[in-house]
Amino acid sequence: MGIWIRRFIIIACVIALIPNIISFFSGLTNELPEDIKGNVNNGDAVLIDLDKKVNFENDEILFKHLVLGPDDTSLIFEVHSDENGWSFPGSALALKDKQGNTYRRTSGSSSGRTWGQYTINNYEPLNAGLETIVVDFEWFDRMFQTEFSLDQGEGNE
Repeated sequence: MGIWIRRFIIIACVIALIPNIISFFSGLTNELPEDIKGNVNNGDAVLIDLDKKVNFENDEILFKHLVLGPDDTSLIFEVHSDENGWSFPGSALALKDKQGNTYRRTSGSSSGRTWGQYTINNYEPLNAGLETIVVDFEWFDRMFQTEFSLDQGEGNE
């Protein structure tokens, strides 16, 4: 009788872990969300691959993509944190250009993954003719700034 109880407990635990297992493996593939991918494929938006890591205190921020659309600009990035209890405030990221314009953040979404955060911040559309955009982070006494080329998507520090 005891063997059946142990088997039942093991099977129940495996069934309870199925959502976590699926979430872990889906978190390994970080494709673009379907709506953004559709806009890029239709030609309604331009996808710029950034692929730049910024080491910031105990966090590693990987800027993945910038999507330029007619209605908004989306900054897609991941945060890999080594500091427990610290959630990276993606709303503290501002987009600026070299002409002094700041683009207001209009919305955003973030999802927790096993390795950190996957975040999409949406901003006002960028002005036409820009060659570079600056990502500026300021949160109390923590700050950094990095620059990206809009021509080829190659980041410059």
